[in-house]
Amino acid sequence: MGLGWLTAAVLICLLAVVLPETSVAQQTQSSSPFEDVPEQVGPPQDTSSPFEDVELEQTTEESASARALDLIERIEFRGARRMSRESLQARIFSKPGDAYDSAGLRRDFMVLWNSGFFDDLRLEIEQGERGRIVRFVVVERRVIRTIRYEGNKSATISDILERYKERNVGLSVEDRYDPTKVQRATTVLKELLAERGRQYAKVEPQVRQIPPSSIEIVFQVEEGPKVKVGKIEIEGNTVISDRKARNLMKPLRPIGIPHSYILENLFAKTFDIRRLEGGKALLREGYQAQGYFKALAIDHEIAYREPTGRSLFPVPFLRKRKAKKADIKIFMEEGPKYYRGKMSFTDVELFRTPDLILGNIFGIPEGSVFNVDKLRKGLENMKKLYGEFGHIDFVGEPNFEFNDEDNPPTIDLNVTVDEGKQFFVRRIDFSGNTTTRDKVIRRELFIDEGDMFNTRLWDMSKLRLNQLGYFEPIEEEEEGEATDIRRDTRQGLVDLTLNVKERGKNTVSFNGGVSGFAGSFVGFGYSTNNFLGLGETLTFETQLGSRERVIMFGFTEPYLFDLPIQAGFTVFSRRFNFNQAREASIFSGRNLVPIFDALGRDNILDYRQNSTGFNVFASYPLKRSFTRLSIRYSLQTDDLTTFSKSAANLFSYINYEGVSGPNSLTGILTSEITPGIHYSTVNHQISPTKGQSLFANVSIAGWGGNTRFIQPVVEAKYFKQIGSRGNVLGMRLLMSVLSGYGGKVPPPFRRSFMGGENDIRGFRIFSVSPMAWIPDTTTAPLLNGDGTPREQVLMVDGIEQRVPITTTVPIYRLAFPGGDTRMVYNLEYRIPLFGPVKIAPFFDFGFNRIMFRDQVKLNPSRAAELNAQFPQAGFQERIFVIPETQKLRASTGVELQIMMPVVNAPFRFYWAYNPLRVGTFLQAPIVANRSMFPNQASWAGAVAPHARALPFFEKVRNVRFTISRTF
Repeated sequence: MGLGWLTAAVLICLLAVVLPETSVAQQTQSSSPFEDVPEQVGPPQDTSSPFEDVELEQTTEESASARALDLIERIEFRGARRMSRESLQARIFSKPGDAYDSAGLRRDFMVLWNSGFFDDLRLEIEQGERGRIVRFVVVERRVIRTIRYEGNKSATISDILERYKERNVGLSVEDRYDPTKVQRATTVLKELLAERGRQYAKVEPQVRQIPPSSIEIVFQVEEGPKVKVGKIEIEGNTVISDRKARNLMKPLRPIGIPHSYILENLFAKTFDIRRLEGGKALLREGYQAQGYFKALAIDHEIAYREPTGRSLFPVPFLRKRKAKKADIKIFMEEGPKYYRGKMSFTDVELFRTPDLILGNIFGIPEGSVFNVDKLRKGLENMKKLYGEFGHIDFVGEPNFEFNDEDNPPTIDLNVTVDEGKQFFVRRIDFSGNTTTRDKVIRRELFIDEGDMFNTRLWDMSKLRLNQLGYFEPIEEEEEGEATDIRRDTRQGLVDLTLNVKERGKNTVSFNGGVSGFAGSFVGFGYSTNNFLGLGETLTFETQLGSRERVIMFGFTEPYLFDLPIQAGFTVFSRRFNFNQAREASIFSGRNLVPIFDALGRDNILDYRQNSTGFNVFASYPLKRSFTRLSIRYSLQTDDLTTFSKSAANLFSYINYEGVSGPNSLTGILTSEITPGIHYSTVNHQISPTKGQSLFANVSIAGWGGNTRFIQPVVEAKYFKQIGSRGNVLGMRLLMSVLSGYGGKVPPPFRRSFMGGENDIRGFRIFSVSPMAWIPDTTTAPLLNGDGTPREQVLMVDGIEQRVPITTTVPIYRLAFPGGDTRMVYNLEYRIPLFGPVKIAPFFDFGFNRIMFRDQVKLNPSRAAELNAQFPQAGFQERIFVIPETQKLRASTGVELQIMMPVVNAPFRFYWAYNPLRVGTFLQAPIVANRSMFPNQASWAGAVAPHARALPFFEKVRNVRFTISRTF
């Protein structure tokens, strides 16, 4: 019994020690934030759950009520470096001071986890002094610091980034690392390399850690051999030859000169399976254009082979691995050739006789070959036609019924039409015109609010705006970019918003310098083509220099009195010193004075011209067209001072005034009126891509001045975009004729002088001009029989001096009278390279001739004076035009154009070769005979300087820089 009591006492003591420990353990376990959430009954959860460290424990109703007063003392975020505490706090719903809620914390946990900012996230709960401390321990997702491509040579970084953008890869520097994006970038990069002929390329992404939480991604690229298109064979083709079939497959055919047979296959293109599919589609379209509607490239075979043979021009110590070849064989199934049978239209309500009106749009008469290309164009033309009547949602769906039993087989075509609703214009707004006022744009539109919406007139309106030059080119085809159309289908109304981007409207220039050729000069200019946003043009220019002095002011109002009358004026004063040798030196960039000295200083034009005047002009457009009627009046006075015999003969003795009247040296007053007509659909003033223009006017001088002449001028331009890269074919033709009337002839400075960057680019400026021999006189020394000068004694200031004896002799002197008839043709093919840089092969040819010989002759009084002095010379009033200088000139070459936005004109560097040029010796007629001189030595000494043949050989090649456009 005593032993039993002892055992009981020991057990009681043990219980006293064990029970408190159990209570503490239970109290510690109760700190779990989810202890009041019952454990889930059912299948076990995924072990990767972010809550795997949180124990859930069922509690009793008494303990839940006891914790009802628990609060959140504070919320902590640990491990966050890039994201601030405030940013994280704003993402969750729980706030310090809120009642502790395990369900709310679970929701906050999922919000942070689903944000994608973290690689790991853990929730910790700790008992604080006044409540619970909630702590989110995060491991932030690593940030990409750098992305490198090693071993890549076939694609630039910009090409890769552009392709990522197209495919929405979303991989860039400073983004959070995402393995799926890296894998997608790898796939896209392989596709890009395959397009560049690297079919065997391998791309391995490598991720490198940059402490503490950044990474570097390196794409290791092994390009492998390049694959080029090899032989292309067509099986089953009987209608189209292999050569023509290869030409149809543009993505695969070699680069060469089309239709040259020998030079068609110069460079093989890189192989890509997508190009192959595109080539097969184009081949099928080529068949369908010839009526083989069911033609199909049913299959293809590709055989890769290693290159064989040696290079024709091996380079020592430089071995370049040749590309693999991909030989392609395409199997064609041509099918029968179809002709057009019956044509019908379904659900057409706009036209009462659709077969007559719409049938002609397709251009496929009944019984003709069924051409799919014409069918596509016909559907496009139908859409345009419906668009002119407000049906902008028109859809035409062709349906075909094949009649294979007919001979020949036919296709009955039925077009099911969904005309859509007819729309009228409710409102027209503009976007992007920060300076240009709305009314300046609105007055150029062919559509007004309340009118039926007409797509053709809307496109014409955008073309008119492009011609103003106020905005960047508005693309007519890109409706979604240029025009926002908001439809109200219930009321049949549209709201139009035209998006424009303004160009620089002001041009300020300041220049100056000193040149060994041109002397010193300083100039200032200002012009604006959109003054105060009202569309007005203001121009001011001044230049002071030893070669030229100019003051000019001009103003143009596009809408006078708010009417479509463009009017303006220009006032100018100019003094120009012209020296032919100096002008040629300036524009060639080198000293050509010694060359002209070989012709003789008296044989070149050297004069000063002073001009003062003004002109006023106005034009009016024909309604809803691109044709304008214009008229201009100008009054100008000119006087000249000559510094060479050639210039004096040209301006004094050439029959300018007819029988009597003023001449060039005493003053010319020209009163001139010029009516004209101008038609233009050219879509831009400086960089056109399509359109055509025709300009014609007639200048008539007479009333109010002392000149009488008439000068018609015709100029035509044409531009067409070739291909999808923006290549532009442009051409210009310019012709003019100048003739006097009423016994008068035109002033010499109104005659034409060609050559230079404005017409025939390979020749010096103003050098393409007719040359002529004009009767004149000169002094020559008399010699003794032994060749020594004859002298005589004269009293000079009371002193006897021996001076040489001279005599006056008749000669023919070289002159540049200028042409009265000229023609210029220019052809350019402008190819964009990158940004504002273009390259343009060109070809120019033209002539400048004297066609009216009776209007370029000596004054009768001058001819009579010379014949009285030298009767044996037999001078006539006509002058001798050198026929070689009137020949056709041609120039071809290549031009590099860089568009400069400030000056709104391209910088041009061009190289030109002149296949048609003049190369001859100029031999003056000899009129002085032996009887005029006392001995043979005197005659030979007088004749020798003028009997010498003068070399005149135009340059074969030329290189020049300029800032302008030829056309």
